[in-house]
Amino acid sequence: MELVAGPPSRWIVTLVGGSQVEVWADTVTGLTEKTAHHEHVVFGVLMDIDADLQDQFEVTARGRARGSRVEVAVARFPRRCVQDVVTVA
Repeated sequence: MELVAGPPSRWIVTLVGGSQVEVWADTVTGLTEKTAHHEHVVFGVLMDIDADLQDQFEVTARGRARGSRVEVAVARFPRRCVQDVVTVA
């Protein structure tokens, strides 16, 4: 198993209580108007993982062909607990 997209982006998640969490991920879902109905904000990384090992991970997306390229969740926050999410350059 290995990361595919290179170094992940750095995100700062500010929770409703003011605490901040640093997350390193390639993708984030649940922040746009299109995904506003999702219950969670989910961060993921793009990885190559052997098909027989993928059931050990929370796979959130797959490539077109059933292969080793998958997106894996690395952090999940209930939407009601998230105040703000920003990417850090």
